[in-house]
Amino acid sequence: MSIISDVTEQQKLIYSGRILASCLYHIEKLLKPGLSCAEIEQFALAFVAKYGATLATIGYRGYKFGTCVSINDEVVHGLPLATKLIPETGLVSVDIMVNYQGLITDAARTYVVGPVNLRTQELVTATQQAMWAAINLVKPNLRVGDLGYAMEQVAKQYHLGNVTALGGHGVGYQLHDEPLVLSTGKPGKGPRIFENMVFTIEPMFTLGSSEVKFDNTPEDGWTVRTVDGSWAAHEEHTVLVTKTGCRVLTLLTSEDELST
Repeated sequence: MSIISDVTEQQKLIYSGRILASCLYHIEKLLKPGLSCAEIEQFALAFVAKYGATLATIGYRGYKFGTCVSINDEVVHGLPLATKLIPETGLVSVDIMVNYQGLITDAARTYVVGPVNLRTQELVTATQQAMWAAINLVKPNLRVGDLGYAMEQVAKQYHLGNVTALGGHGVGYQLHDEPLVLSTGKPGKGPRIFENMVFTIEPMFTLGSSEVKFDNTPEDGWTVRTVDGSWAAHEEHTVLVTKTGCRVLTLLTSEDELST
């Protein structure tokens, strides 16, 4: 697990999150039907480089890209290919990891493109709500199972599929570290949360089945899709645990926005 208590290291981590949040903010304004996912990749590469950072996933376990762009039934890890275009209407999830001087943050947002029905909008809203339900609980000595239980209750409330094959994870010094933070769990169970621990919270909900399939084709090998083709939403923030709660490192305020 990543426990980052050094003040200088924490400041680097905070700035990493600021770069990431600003990047996602500007990507949202770029999104439009017909936009190539490769254009999102190129924008993100140039933006983080402007602020002395890199996209952390490049080369990780053979992954060739710095962003993941997942559309509709793609839950996570969608490839930002030039041949993949933003649809006239649908859901687009953008997931980025930023490395600033050795400190890594991770975040994802799901954006609505074009007109969608109320149930689809509810999916996005509920996924955001689940993420915040868990974030608002975070504090030292809590258990990871408490966070998972909170997210799971939101999925049940809205009768949504809850993807539990994947989940949040430790970040900071590594791309993926302990603890594993699933969107399911039992209160009082699981790894303990400590002050200065850094990890992500990232529910993935669907309009149908909670089961997913991993694309194992030679052309891909990364994209995770719903088994029934139902649309999915994915929301993620990185948090730093404080004495009484947590600081959301990838939440952008107007005064923190970095320009293009």
